[in-house]
Amino acid sequence: MSFVEQTAGPEQQTEAESVAEPERRGTASLALGIAAVAMIGCPFLPEGLPPWIRYFPVYLVLPVGTMAVVCGLPDLWAVRGDAGAARGRSLTGVTLGTVAILVPLVACLYLVLLLGP
Repeated sequence: MSFVEQTAGPEQQTEAESVAEPERRGTASLALGIAAVAMIGCPFLPEGLPPWIRYFPVYLVLPVGTMAVVCGLPDLWAVRGDAGAARGRSLTGVTLGTVAILVPLVACLYLVLLLGP
């Protein structure tokens, strides 16, 4: 009796034992990117809404945009070189996340330069 674990050949593996790589679709990145860009427009909602609905999402723009980029880049790297892979959702999510990161940073830089000496 041997204590060495022997691997089963492909014909001996069952469906439960076979490990399949999860399909990368980029849906999370796309959803986070859309949410981050939508949060940028919250201060422009009607004034009748409570301030926490108008201004609280603005604080979440950078974290959600960063999460969109972080979720989308591994999906893009995983399908690199695969001609039949759909990159659209991941690429759109990374692009929207990058826009959601850059818009507040550029606005802050503009305000600093505008109000500076």
